[in-house]
Amino acid sequence: MIDASGLVGIMEIEDTTLRNERILGEVQPLARRIVDSFLEKYGERERYLLQLTVHTHEQTIRTTITDSKNPKYAEKKQHYGDKGFVELKDESRYDSPLSILKLEFHLATREIRMMMTSDFYPFWVLSKRTQIHELERMVEELDETVQIFTIDEKKNLITQSEFIDTILRYLKNKRRPTLHFGTILPLEGMIEEADIVDRLWNTYEMLQPVRSVLGKEADEHSQSMLLMKAFQKDVTPLQIELFSKTYEVKIDEEVKRIKTNEYKQMFYIYDQDQLITEGHIAFFTRDPHESIGIIVNNKGYIYHRIRKLANRENYEWYIKKSFYHRGKYNENNENQMYQDRTVEELMNHQFTLNDANAFYVGTYQGSSEFFTEPITKIKERLITAAAIFADVRGLLTFPKGTNQVVREEEDDDIESEVEEYASSFDFATIVDLVEQSGFTFSIDIIRDFYLNLTSLDDKHFVILSGISGTGKTQLCRVFANAVYGLDYSEDNPYLKIVPVRPDWMDATSLFGYYSSFEKRYMRTEFLDMLLQANEEKDKPHFLVLDEMNLARVEYYLSDYLSAVESRKPIQLHTIDDVADIPKTIEIPHNFYVMGTINVDETTHSISDKVLDRSFVMTLSDVDFTSFWDQLDEKFKKTVQAEWDLLIAIHSSLVSYDLHFGYRTMNEMIRKLYKNSLLPEQLRMDRYEALDRVISEKVIPKIRGDERITGLLEVLSATFLQNFGEYSTSYKHMKRMREELERYGSTQFWR
Repeated sequence: MIDASGLVGIMEIEDTTLRNERILGEVQPLARRIVDSFLEKYGERERYLLQLTVHTHEQTIRTTITDSKNPKYAEKKQHYGDKGFVELKDESRYDSPLSILKLEFHLATREIRMMMTSDFYPFWVLSKRTQIHELERMVEELDETVQIFTIDEKKNLITQSEFIDTILRYLKNKRRPTLHFGTILPLEGMIEEADIVDRLWNTYEMLQPVRSVLGKEADEHSQSMLLMKAFQKDVTPLQIELFSKTYEVKIDEEVKRIKTNEYKQMFYIYDQDQLITEGHIAFFTRDPHESIGIIVNNKGYIYHRIRKLANRENYEWYIKKSFYHRGKYNENNENQMYQDRTVEELMNHQFTLNDANAFYVGTYQGSSEFFTEPITKIKERLITAAAIFADVRGLLTFPKGTNQVVREEEDDDIESEVEEYASSFDFATIVDLVEQSGFTFSIDIIRDFYLNLTSLDDKHFVILSGISGTGKTQLCRVFANAVYGLDYSEDNPYLKIVPVRPDWMDATSLFGYYSSFEKRYMRTEFLDMLLQANEEKDKPHFLVLDEMNLARVEYYLSDYLSAVESRKPIQLHTIDDVADIPKTIEIPHNFYVMGTINVDETTHSISDKVLDRSFVMTLSDVDFTSFWDQLDEKFKKTVQAEWDLLIAIHSSLVSYDLHFGYRTMNEMIRKLYKNSLLPEQLRMDRYEALDRVISEKVIPKIRGDERITGLLEVLSATFLQNFGEYSTSYKHMKRMREELERYGSTQFWR
């Protein structure tokens, strides 16, 4: 017999440690005992239950108890500990575990929950036009007593009659909640354990329609993931023919997680030993289907659903490329022009095309669960086609051969490149995407940047200062891409990075001007992005002024600052015959300006007028621990000893504000690694190489007066001990120390 009052009374314990210890000692054993009784009583009747894996909440509770005793985590964990559960899962499929039945004692809401739990993706798939009938049948067959709910901050019930409409509404609002199906009982009074065992069985039987639909979807997901794994596993170097020239393609073994449900595997196209361009195979494990993409030079050219292949008995894989200009009118029929040229080049490259001018990739056999040709050949065709598309589009140019043939095309069945860019300033999502980007920005920097950029509804202007190579421009890019859910390396049509020129003297550098000589308006990248922001006011537009203090900021930025402050339009011109540029333009609220500055003898100081109208952040702290953790293993294995010395040198430089950033460290490591790949008789000794790279990348930035005397002494001793008195670095230090004694100041350059 269960005394419910004793269980719910646990929630009155304020101490996190004691509360969780009670749940671990009382609630978890109770839930486990009931599930064991359930399996013992009904396992023979339903043999499938005995094949399931038992999952419990115990390890999570133990972790909470440990963290609650740690001052670093105690405050964050103080509200943890409000339930105990045991769950039965079907883990028989590859990468597709299926929750079958969960018994949860939810003390905070005083409920006993018996349920089947699923993430949103299967229902996203089933909501498609071709499969929604399966979803309708599931709801129709579902017992009317089965409750459906989601849990955000609280439990939200969904009626069966509104279930499908709710799924469609979640999709429209870009929500992906976890869904629960089952029975909810009040946790009150005295309860017989045997009654809960029987209710578990009744719930299990009632959930058969949900289990059937999710089981079928899990089968298809599993088959798709197995095929995706085969793609990832094959890293055989390829040779591709492009415009009568042979290139080598090398594929990384490592598959990196970019964000939730998206991974990428890099490949590199070489001509001899010269890198021509890089790309990656993108793997979308749930989007909502399982798909792959071929990205060349940061542009996606081929996308296809793996599920189309993996879940058919035999599938002849054809792909058609269609070109679409996002956010532009296709007045000159450019889409068709690019498509025609693509077909022409595919034929020149001996691709097989069907009547609809879709090109053949390969044939997948359901009986063997693989292609009739080696997967290397499949990858060769995909990468070759993507490279052709990049060339046709004019975004990458390969040397051309001859032989030109033209055929017409048209098709509706093959998927296209069309993408819809959706933005979100949800901070948790942005943090997750930035952390997954591979950069080492701390959450403090990301949060400060987020607040500086978004806290004012009518003004968005942030200046990033700091030593070179700390990632100022990269932070702007990775943040803007995270807002649109994009990987750092992907092109973002709503982000423009504009390098500032020293000759910018007035507002025309940003807003352009009318040329009476050429009889047209001279546009700028800044103006183009501003015009786009005014046309698409539902989407944030980001513009980065890179190294903005190479010119005097108050000179070229004054009109922008005044317009933002006054909310009045800027006069661009007064010419009636100019049709493509309006006479005036406003700075809309969806226009975000970010600037990066370096402070040295080549730059100008920032005036108070500019500083008063911006947030100024300084990025000079460098987290090389995280940088090392994220470094590829091939570099770690090669440069461990050199790394330790570089870190020691960096530590000596920090207190003098002469330290270097991520860019410098990355470039030094790559040179040291490249040296290690040379034949043994030709490569530099590892410490000779380190001496050389320090003299080339670190010492040139050292300069100062008598205040750096101690630094030069420390570095001299370090270089003498590790490299010897004849080393390049030590010679520089010796000379600079002598100059400091003689002239009172010194620098690398003579």
